[in-house]
Amino acid sequence: MQTLGLSSESRRSEGRLKSLFWPTVETAWDVDYLGQQGMWICTAVAIFTLVGSFLTGNIIAIFMGILVALFYLIGGMGIRQRNWPAAALIFVVYLFGLLAVGVTLYPLGILRIAVAAVLLANVRAAFIASEWRPAAEGEDQPTRFSETLADKFIDQMPARLWPKLQIPFIVLGMAMLFMNLFALGFLLDQRFGSHAIRITGNQ
Repeated sequence: MQTLGLSSESRRSEGRLKSLFWPTVETAWDVDYLGQQGMWICTAVAIFTLVGSFLTGNIIAIFMGILVALFYLIGGMGIRQRNWPAAALIFVVYLFGLLAVGVTLYPLGILRIAVAAVLLANVRAAFIASEWRPAAEGEDQPTRFSETLADKFIDQMPARLWPKLQIPFIVLGMAMLFMNLFALGFLLDQRFGSHAIRITGNQ
């Protein structure tokens, strides 16, 4: 497909690293690539979340991990379909989840902060992709393939499932955001509330 010029990667106007952290859109192939990139990023986050939950061995943690993984996976489908609010909700949920567990640099804190940075860049990528319009009607567009399992996953599944899963995604995302905000409020109360009590006691 690369040789025939049918791959979105073959006609991209920028490198991989730039498209990850500061993407721009000049062609329909850039738009297609950013959609694929966004979905793969969310899929990776979903897999790591799922693996981490199973490593705990806790049934509740595993159940929550499955829900969170589904949230990221469905959100990735939305990004593939050029839905930038899906990318924004994913970033906000991840950010508050990160704050709720406490931001530390070691041992996994740096990786989590890097993931947050990538998800933030993902919001920008999804937004500029959603706003892009071809210069002329009927302009050449990248083809969505269905030959391999990867093609079916990244090209076909989002178009079929995202329209049906948008509302469940939003409901799940808002529920997760509420839980993260509650956990963050509890964490802040534990830290600053107890600190205020100690100061009052010393006085």
